[in-house]
Formats: sequence, C-alpha cells, structure tokens
Amino acid sequence: MKNKIKTVLIVIVISLRVCNVFGQTDMLKMYNIPTTANEPELKLHSKIFVSNLIDFNNGDFVCYEYKNEKFGKHLRVHRLLGKSGDLIEVKDGVLYLNKKNIDKSMALKHFYILDPDEFQKLLDKELIEEKDIAYRTKDKIFIFLINKIAQKHGLSSKIQIEPKNRTDKKIVKKYNKNWNRDNFGPLKIPEGKCFVIGDNRHNSEDSRYIGLINKLDIVGTVIRK
Repeated sequence: MKNKIKTVLIVIVISLRVCNVFGQTDMLKMYNIPTTANEPELKLHSKIFVSNLIDFNNGDFVCYEYKNEKFGKHLRVHRLLGKSGDLIEVKDGVLYLNKKNIDKSMALKHFYILDPDEFQKLLDKELIEEKDIAYRTKDKIFIFLINKIAQKHGLSSKIQIEPKNRTDKKIVKKYNKNWNRDNFGPLKIPEGKCFVIGDNRHNSEDSRYIGLINKLDIVGTVIRK
C-alpha cells in the first residue's frame, strides 16, 4: 500500500514539473476565451490549448501578444487569414484570400436586425442566446447571428452589411484608406506581418481595426478547443 502511494506521489510530482515546463516555455498552455469575437467556433468562457510547437497556417486560430492603453500588454486570439505575401480583401462582408472566397465554407456570425417574432422563434428553438443580443428597441432586435441559421430560416436579407461608400473612421485612421469592416482592401501583407480576424465579423476588434500584427508576436497555435 505504501509503495502504491509513493508511486502515485512520484507521478503527480513529475506531472506537475512537466506542466510547469510546458507553461514556462509556451509548449502547451491553457487559456480562457474572454470575448465573443471568435464565435461560433470559440465560445465565450471556453477553454483552449495553445502550443508554440505547431506551425501556424492560414485558417488556424493563433494566440498573440498585443498592447494598448486600456489593458497594457495582453494576449488575444483570432483566426489567421493572411500571411506575408498574401492578398486580403473583404467585399460586401465576404473575405477573399488571394482572390479565393474563404468564407463560404466557414461558420460565421454577422450583425442582423430582426423583428420581435423572428427573434422569438429562434429563441424558442434555442438557436440563439440572450448574450447574442447587441441591443433592442420596441420593435427591433439587433443581434449577432450565425449566418447559416439566418439562411435556414429565411433571414439572410436582415444582415447589416456596410455599403462600400461608407467609411469607418478607425479603419481610415489605421490604414489611410476609405475602407470599412465589410469593404476592406485589397491589401497585400508585407514581410513579417499577419492579418487576423474574428469569426464574429461584426463584433471583433481585429486587424481591420488594430492593424496587422507582427509574426513574432504570435505565441502559439490553438490545438484544442
């Protein structure tokens, strides 16, 4: 019995040391998702594992360091969809990577305006949650909705796509171009830079707003979610 207890304790100590090494070297770390920026793929408050042992490619979620005045230096997670030499363009809310429609095979969220009865039907079927609501008025519900759900229930026309002639001040300031969240680019990614974007396209502070990120600031690739 004593030998079994001793063996268990040894295994626990070794496991803790291995975990400590992994954590200190970024070989394997666990993070909590604090935003809805990457829904529906990465849910709010879900846990993810990130490793720097795996090369990141377009389509992968990556964890990177970012610094701003509000939070100082911190970590963020977005989907990588543009590496050095790639051509990025968003046209009428659809992202093209090297002139190929990347969005058609992805589950994405956008901003929709629904009537109360349309909203209630989705809520009754548990296809949406209260946290998806941006805000509401007496006769309209403003909500972040999965595109495939909207399409299935005949609500695709309710999506709120920014027209090309409407500019976003934050994006204009960052890129000095008359772009907005849904009409962005074309932009060729320079050496050492990457373009990251959230799957919740209308509720994500990503490269459209913060600029391209440094490749060296990427600390790891999401390997389990």
